[in-house]
Amino acid sequence: MRLWLHIDQFICRSQGCLIMPVWLDAIPEQAPKVARPGTRRWLLFLAFIMLGGIALTLWCWTSERTGFVFWFTALGLPFCTWGLIFGLRRFAYKAEQVGAESRNVEREALIDSEILRGQRCAWILGTYIQTPAGNKTDDLLEVMKVAAPAIDFSRPRGCDKPIRYAALTEYQTDLSKALKAAVTKLTTRVDVIVQPLPSELPCWLMLDCDSDLYPLVEEQLKAELSLKTGRIFRLMAGKGLGAFDAWLDKRWDTPGILVTITLSLPASPKEGDADAVTMVVFSNRKAHAYPDALRLHRPERGSEGTLTKTLSRALLWANISSDALQGSWISGPALTQGSGWNNACEASGVEFSLSEDNSSIDPVLGYTGHAAPWVAITLADAAFKQRGAQVIAAQPTANKDDVWISVITKEEVRKGTPKNG
Repeated sequence: MRLWLHIDQFICRSQGCLIMPVWLDAIPEQAPKVARPGTRRWLLFLAFIMLGGIALTLWCWTSERTGFVFWFTALGLPFCTWGLIFGLRRFAYKAEQVGAESRNVEREALIDSEILRGQRCAWILGTYIQTPAGNKTDDLLEVMKVAAPAIDFSRPRGCDKPIRYAALTEYQTDLSKALKAAVTKLTTRVDVIVQPLPSELPCWLMLDCDSDLYPLVEEQLKAELSLKTGRIFRLMAGKGLGAFDAWLDKRWDTPGILVTITLSLPASPKEGDADAVTMVVFSNRKAHAYPDALRLHRPERGSEGTLTKTLSRALLWANISSDALQGSWISGPALTQGSGWNNACEASGVEFSLSEDNSSIDPVLGYTGHAAPWVAITLADAAFKQRGAQVIAAQPTANKDDVWISVITKEEVRKGTPKNG
């Protein structure tokens, strides 16, 4: 009964108003096989009942010990009592067996349904990136290729002394002016990307920036987006790939657009950190205007200790085998320090070279914090022609053991998948 309630609650959450992230681990284990009643025990119980019935009848019978009534009381009644108990036990066994089989069938159907939901994806319609190493993806790929570090000494706005990190210096001299210029560039780029798409599509905005920058960015960004595109953008409550994951769940039924904008400009960065401004525009349907758009599959969140499992789950969401991957982009101390990521790749059976095609972003461009996943996605999107299917793994917060893994592929539209137009 406890197992049944667990499955029923999971189904209600998945199909009702409350949409949960895909979490296969929440589904209970398969119901164990119901044990069949032991024949030997029941035969021993029959012997005990019969002997007890005979003894009790002989002890209590005061009249003549002959006739049908006597023998029925001594032999028939104990046997019928045993038969009734055995029949009830057999009925309970069959009912429990049918119930377990039914729960297992429903469990398998739920797993198939959750996997299908987990394999939702979004098409990358366009990107924008601003880093100290360059503002064009081709330039950044070249920097990564030659492995020329962009980290240098600079004094951030929240520190008195210079720190060795990759800084966007224009945000240190005049922060307000630089932010306005960045918003103008971002909104102009968004307008160019969404212009070919139908105007009636619902649009969502995920804004993730440092807490002291929100008052300077949020209102201006929403106003310029609406003014330039003529569309209404609804601001999402979540941040990062978690918001992207939630958007896939809650907005899948209706074709729509998601614009993710991240400004990682920490006032007090640590050594080896980097500033970055990123923007990625997604559509949850294949768009005619972007026939070559790549797909970002549902991300999977894990930790440093569960990288192998997280990677295998990300491959499941992408519906590809590990040997189809041609490279990886990683960012974050949990991934770039130690051998955890390499061990996870080897355990998963990837065939790309971990020395040549496993690109560690932080030693070259610096660690960009909550912009790290989007930097990795942007670079993987730009490198797809040379590499093919890739996996990205990023740790958005250095002091939290959260690692997000996702796969980027280019596949044909599944049969029956509607398009934006």
